[in-house]
Amino acid sequence: MKSVPFTLIKILATGSILFFATNAGTAQQTCSDDDIMNIKGAWKKTSDPSLSPDGNFPKSQFVQANNRLDKMQKLLQAACPDPRGMEAQWSREISGRALVNGGPAPYELYALFLTYFCNGNKIELGDETETWFYVFANQFNWWAEYQNYYRIDNQPVYLLSRKLGEFKGYGVYGGIHSKGLPGQRIGSSAVILTRPGQSPYLPVSRKQFLQAFLNYNESRNSKSLADMQNNMHFKTDEEEAAEKKKNLEIIERVTSADKLARAKDNFLRNYITDKQRKEGDFEKIKKRYEEELRPARDLLSKASEQDLAQASILDFDNFLTFKEFTTEEKGGRQLVRLNPDYFDAKLPKYVPQFLIVYWRWDAGKPGINFKNQLENNFNFDALKAMIDQ
Repeated sequence: MKSVPFTLIKILATGSILFFATNAGTAQQTCSDDDIMNIKGAWKKTSDPSLSPDGNFPKSQFVQANNRLDKMQKLLQAACPDPRGMEAQWSREISGRALVNGGPAPYELYALFLTYFCNGNKIELGDETETWFYVFANQFNWWAEYQNYYRIDNQPVYLLSRKLGEFKGYGVYGGIHSKGLPGQRIGSSAVILTRPGQSPYLPVSRKQFLQAFLNYNESRNSKSLADMQNNMHFKTDEEEAAEKKKNLEIIERVTSADKLARAKDNFLRNYITDKQRKEGDFEKIKKRYEEELRPARDLLSKASEQDLAQASILDFDNFLTFKEFTTEEKGGRQLVRLNPDYFDAKLPKYVPQFLIVYWRWDAGKPGINFKNQLENNFNFDALKAMIDQ
């Protein structure tokens, strides 16, 4: 066999070293948050969803609503012109019923931000996201949850999102999407913009809530108890005697002679008829209903008028089964009713009479960057200036 020249061995060895070094370097390449944040995304208008507008909103006026939504989007894009690590898509929607008869039409701007992520060492664009932005015109939407259990002054009632404090001169509320998921944190905030010194809702006092709570539950309980009584059927005396005889016969078969008399005596002494059992169950339910309403009745009868005039702050459990009022600091939410006097029927239906800005984000760097850009740069005053225009 021929020998291989030393020079060739050196060349082959060097090439092998370079090959393995190159591949080792490739294998060590990683995808990082910095790589994702170096991607500069773009803004894209997507198709508007199918319309389901208020029946009293003329189709000829849709263009006016869309024109206003376009202006809102420009404010959003001006605040977040550089969607790093994500792609921004926005659209318009005209849907829902007016809050009051003949009132302004509800419509909205929404934008979603699809985020890039690391799939191993490869950067890919996600097809779902928790990072969104909305402007709701003439509607409460997620900012206030409609509750159909009660009505106050014949008006619908809502539980507001929890107020967090002040933001750029406006009250800021925690949205319903603020939650923790395994390995992920999702936040949301909201601001309502109205005419100066006016509001599309009014606080519900403690007295108003307690009266509505008792009226609703007393009526419901009375109906439930009446239905129970109407559907309560008992065994006849003959059926009851046959049932008792059957049980005594069983006792005779399974009990020794020396214990039989005592067993029969115990059975007859503790025997409860079908009627007694059902009437006993009825009384237990009736008593439970009374106990459930006692805290509300006691507070309504014993609290001072000053205390009862305070705004109702509730958590959802106490909204349905009342025990006590709470505070916003403890996670409570204010109960309000619609204020129909706020709405100006003389204005065209496409005019925004109040606006809610709602934004949500996840805890990834692109989501936090969006949140910071929006909160630092969005011109809430310019948006507010669109009210009644």
